[in-house]
Amino acid sequence: MIRFIQFLLACSVLAGVGYFILHDVDQAQEEKHEKYQFLSVMYKPESDEYRNLYEFHATLDDVPMPVGTWESQHDPEFHYLLKVNSNGGFVLSINPHANDHSEGAVTGALKITGKAFKAHHVVGTAKHFIPKSGHLVVKSFSDKELQIVHPQSMKPIIFTFVG
Repeated sequence: MIRFIQFLLACSVLAGVGYFILHDVDQAQEEKHEKYQFLSVMYKPESDEYRNLYEFHATLDDVPMPVGTWESQHDPEFHYLLKVNSNGGFVLSINPHANDHSEGAVTGALKITGKAFKAHHVVGTAKHFIPKSGHLVVKSFSDKELQIVHPQSMKPIIFTFVG
């Protein structure tokens, strides 16, 4: 009889523990879903003007691969660093080494279509700069200077060749 009571007590304890574990899993899944919704909202939408500009520049003659390190001080608040390797991989850093909330980066494979290229992976505060489509428009290119159109202000960011 004592064994039967111990068995019932153990089953009820396990049932109680299982209920709370499953209850916490449901809450964690709801929080995770809200987190991803928030991240998708953080991306800046691409304006029709910028989309049309990208589509136009994509039809122009291809620019050569801008291999090397490029730097820009667009305004006092933002410092940009663009690194491109010979295979087309690139990193666009916004406020590198800032170690605060203003730091961000864009990485990807440089896919040149005319005078434009596309980012594949966006992290940090770059989400506030790069539209969700990843489109970047190259206004002009020379050996020493690269101009990329800022997606929100539509003003060129002038990069100079560092090395």
